Amino acid sequence: MTSGRGVHAAVHFDDMPIGDAYLTHEAVQAVLERQDNLCAGCGTPLDAVSTYFDLRQPVIRGGPHTLGNLAALCPSCHLNHMRRIRGEFADHRNK
Repeated sequence: MTSGRGVHAAVHFDDMPIGDAYLTHEAVQAVLERQDNLCAGCGTPLDAVSTYFDLRQPVIRGGPHTLGNLAALCPSCHLNHMRRIRGEFADHRNK
């Protein structure tokens, strides 16, 4: 028999949604720990000051807005990631 509170399914941490504007300290720590404090692009050690967090697969391209889709990047890899995404959208618009 169940109480009136309902049943909660277990949610994997990587499947948890992330906020639209700000990442929580817990989300930042989870992503950095998952990546061993290394850049997802090049493996450079990351620090709190110069780490960028980007969605691996942008939402507009069907990627989920979840922790599992979030990557911590160094400034150089972040720039390359953004250039690649912008290039893909520019190519798509020109078709």
